[in-house]
Amino acid sequence: MAYQIDAWLERKEPELRVTLKNTGVVLLHWHAEELRPLLESGQLDPRDFCACQGQEKELVRELFLLACCEQGRCENCPGGSTGEKH
Repeated sequence: MAYQIDAWLERKEPELRVTLKNTGVVLLHWHAEELRPLLESGQLDPRDFCACQGQEKELVRELFLLACCEQGRCENCPGGSTGEKH
């Protein structure tokens, strides 16, 4: 499975989108309100997206884990099973 990562993280209104490369199906789409806290806390670093060639699958995996934890649905994250945000 090949992914396309479109990240506009240094804009006034940052945006990040992950799609399936061969179909264009959007798997993850974050807008400014979701991204700002992640960028300010250092959980997302724009430099990670500049040097990811050949490591897209690992970066996508980390983005999905981050999305899961941010929504409080991850059973493996502290607080995930209680539904608390962590």
